Amino acid sequence: MRWNFVALLSAAGLLACGNPDRPAESDSSVISASTSLSTGNTGNGSDTTDTATPTSTDPSGSGTMGDPTDGPVTGTTNGTTVDPATTATTGDDPGMVVSIEIDPLDAIITVVDGVIPPSTQYSAVGVTDKGIKIPVTGTWSYDKLDLAGIGDLSGTFTATGFAGGVGTVTFEGTGELPAATTTATVKLLFNAEPNPVPPETKDLFPMAVDPDPSMVLLYPYDKTVFPRGLIGPTIQWDGGGANDLYYIHAYSEFFEYKGWHNVPPPSRFDFPKLPTDIWLKLTASTEGDVKVDIARFDGQKAYLAKTQTWTIAPANLTGTVYYWEVNNGNVVRLNIGATAPEQFIQKPPGVTCVACHSVSKDGSRIAASFHGGYSPWSTIDAASGNVLYFPDIASGFQAIAPNGSHVVWGQSDESGALKLTNFDSSTVLAQLTVPGGKPQHPVWSSDGTKVAFARKTDGNWLDFNNSELWLVDIDLMTNSFANAHQIVDKIPGLTTTTFPTFSPDSQWIAFNRLNQARTRAAVTEVWLTNLDGSAVVRLDKANGFGIVEPGQDQTTYEPTFLPVSVGGYSWLIIGSERKYGNTLTDMNPNTRRKQLWVTAIDGNITPGTDPSHPAFWLPGQELNNSNMRGEWALSPCKQLGEGCNAGFDCCDGFCYGDPAVCSDKPDTCSHIGDSCEVDAACCEGEGTCIAGYCSIQPG
Repeated sequence: MRWNFVALLSAAGLLACGNPDRPAESDSSVISASTSLSTGNTGNGSDTTDTATPTSTDPSGSGTMGDPTDGPVTGTTNGTTVDPATTATTGDDPGMVVSIEIDPLDAIITVVDGVIPPSTQYSAVGVTDKGIKIPVTGTWSYDKLDLAGIGDLSGTFTATGFAGGVGTVTFEGTGELPAATTTATVKLLFNAEPNPVPPETKDLFPMAVDPDPSMVLLYPYDKTVFPRGLIGPTIQWDGGGANDLYYIHAYSEFFEYKGWHNVPPPSRFDFPKLPTDIWLKLTASTEGDVKVDIARFDGQKAYLAKTQTWTIAPANLTGTVYYWEVNNGNVVRLNIGATAPEQFIQKPPGVTCVACHSVSKDGSRIAASFHGGYSPWSTIDAASGNVLYFPDIASGFQAIAPNGSHVVWGQSDESGALKLTNFDSSTVLAQLTVPGGKPQHPVWSSDGTKVAFARKTDGNWLDFNNSELWLVDIDLMTNSFANAHQIVDKIPGLTTTTFPTFSPDSQWIAFNRLNQARTRAAVTEVWLTNLDGSAVVRLDKANGFGIVEPGQDQTTYEPTFLPVSVGGYSWLIIGSERKYGNTLTDMNPNTRRKQLWVTAIDGNITPGTDPSHPAFWLPGQELNNSNMRGEWALSPCKQLGEGCNAGFDCCDGFCYGDPAVCSDKPDTCSHIGDSCEVDAACCEGEGTCIAGYCSIQPG
């Protein structure tokens, strides 16, 4: 995904306006800051931070260098300004510049508790073929504007405090001078101590030798993959006392958080949001693993920490989740990153229940059933919530095309045929029938060429126990179905095979294996198959096998893929009746709460192996509702000139500029998230074309 960090930093007040060479205004809130040029590490779990203030010096030994244009200047060599004072002892010709030396090399800048440290001064000298070092002129740049800015003429480097990471400082000499580069690393370190903790108590933690006999981490799960752009997880654990002290330590290569907190039972900890949103800083600074240690002091003894490792995917999730609040009979929408869902469907008079919904991949239209019972179908404008068409004809479950143009419907009339119509018409264009059973729970592939469905052989449209997974080709040019065939059979104990969903590239199908079609109190698992059924695998980590207690690992149902690949993963939303830490603990099958969870699926799937990762609870949904059928789609698209984060936000498919806005053509090539038709359309190093958009594809 392509991010406009300059716009983000400007909006957050992190970049000064005007000339980057201007000195920053003083900030009375500055307490402490540090700049490290050594190998000191604040992101690997160490509690020490090496500090120093860099000084740019003339390598020839003539003293501290200022602006290379200061002082007497005469003559040029190879486009290089020459200072006679540096060449007096070697004659008039210092030789040709063959390399540039930058000082400092591989600088490490540490931002402590959000306080921006003093700027680092970069300097450059030319080295000639005679081994003489002479002043040079040129311009400076830094390729990670979210991390820091550098004066193009002055070489003054200042961290933003927005994120940690590593980038490249480049000096481009004037004329024919060679360029030179070095790395510059920014690290973020945050400390939190709401109540003062005596140093002698802190000293007990690194000396602990005994495992904690009672503390049990409940949520999140070890090895979970989190995206950026979401509210941070609530860490939950049991086994502590009301007055226990916890040392919570989260650290990655470029980020570290050290907090001392009292978290009484039931113990639930959110990373602080004020004065700084720690989770935002952590995810912005981390691409890959972050380790989280939680150690307990019970008033007399400190114990070894409980440790987890999470992975941060280098992209924000996107889109909108449309889900059914079962107890309220409403389909609501939750925009990814929002703190609460919203009701938006404008129900026609007399309609009290909306359910059995399907959303077009592009987020333009919804097909949903009204009333319950015979469940007549309708189509709804996703942006406004206005009903576009309501023929009041029995349907049950239905599926809408990726672009919202057509609907496949008719499950509840028990005729044994699914009908294909335009989204605003009940005129049947084609019918899908299969021998020996009736098609149920249809879903379109992302590319619009196939429909997956279940063939049931018993029961009614809502309650059945025996079905297999089938696939059929669909052609909207000829309005026809063809080549309907079974790809996955039922298995003993889990005889209901249904609720399919296609991966973004349309090459894989996630589906349910259950003991019954109705999910309430079902024994249910999520599986994955390729299109011919030759590579079928249970998604053990998504289901929670070996992660949650037995029984909870068979409460996962109704998967739906995000239509685009983001951050090197496909993302699957699932319903589950499992426990949520110590927040939702009811395991009675008749009363336990349904909630939505998200699992990352590896971008490169190896047949026969589980590509899933432990699931996380979807932030923003309401805990007092039973939520299910999470249909994931792109948000309604934005028009030309509107602000965007990536091309898939835009109706025309392209997003770039400063600030980034929607465009109708690529910026020389398609960036991450921009529209594409072939891999070659994607900018070099910016992924491959998956589901019509350039996406990261990890090796």
